[in-house]
Amino acid sequence: MEKIAKHQAIVLDLLKPFENDNKDGQTYILTDTIHHHYQVMRAGWDSRNHYFLRVRVHLHIKSDGKIWIMENRTEEDIAEMLVELGVPKDEIVLAVLPEHVRQFSGYAVA
Repeated sequence: MEKIAKHQAIVLDLLKPFENDNKDGQTYILTDTIHHHYQVMRAGWDSRNHYFLRVRVHLHIKSDGKIWIMENRTEEDIAEMLVELGVPKDEIVLAVLPEHVRQFSGYAVA
């Protein structure tokens, strides 16, 4: 539980700068501290007057304390940002990669 709390604080710090990114629509930081899901979402109207709602980042802290990167539609290397904030690479899973490729990522497989 201590690892989950530590990783939750790191994830929340990591996502905070995304909140000010409102170049096309509004950006929202969604946090589920019970099930440990954290998202950056963007919503608004595009130039063709179509409404959009997109997940830009989705992180999940599993019960073993590992941070799973479920989605990253940013130019940022979220995994490297987590490492810079003190999360060991063996506690980060790139869920956006197929399982058979994760072993070559330098991060945890699962």
